[in-house]
Amino acid sequence: MKFLTALMMVLIAATTLFAHSGAVPDTGKEAYLRYCVGCHGTKGDGKGKGATLLIIKPRDFTSGTFKFKSTPLGSMPTDGDLMQTITNGLPGSAMPAYPLMPEQERKAVIVYLKTFSERWAKEVPQPAVVVPPLPDFINSPDSVTKGKDVYANNGCAVCHGDEGDGKGVTAASLEDSWGSPVKPRNFKRGVYRAGGSPVDLFRTISTGVEGAPMPSFGHLSEDDRWNLISYLLSLKGGRK
Repeated sequence: MKFLTALMMVLIAATTLFAHSGAVPDTGKEAYLRYCVGCHGTKGDGKGKGATLLIIKPRDFTSGTFKFKSTPLGSMPTDGDLMQTITNGLPGSAMPAYPLMPEQERKAVIVYLKTFSERWAKEVPQPAVVVPPLPDFINSPDSVTKGKDVYANNGCAVCHGDEGDGKGVTAASLEDSWGSPVKPRNFKRGVYRAGGSPVDLFRTISTGVEGAPMPSFGHLSEDDRWNLISYLLSLKGGRK
């Protein structure tokens, strides 16, 4: 599996880089054609040549829907959200990190990808979900115990499984808004698309994942969300 993943990444990189060699790009479009077109396509519709190799399909920018962001469900992401994804990538997927791409190029790519959807001209991102300070009790045994109850009482096991291994009763039938299969997160692996720190997890639990079956749990109290995070983090390294 690791070999196949590496092979796909090489092929995708080759599709992009070999087709657009030359000087360092100085506009968003040129940067997009150099780094992004191999997966996301010339039209930004997620149908690049590399997309056929991927189980987790590239983002379709024409829909204006982004899974990982700090804003509530239904809202466009902030530029900061897009910058975070470009800079850090999406662990566990084919979306690589681009921390070495000059910041100005990353900003230019963000401006360019907004041209693929008219939503950007019509909508303004809502304010980001506020993440409170990290509590002292995070990851404590008592917090883990309470978090296990939050997990059980809020239906998390239906998708993620009783053991948090991503093998819930609905796991095999889940799809995203684009009709692609979606696997619930396996918490025992400890790999999270939008970041695995307690702050990152609080944000994802609060906002949900746009276009995916993962809903927002922002209705839970802050303590319940932190305790849930303690429990999820305690599962890392368990049986796969």
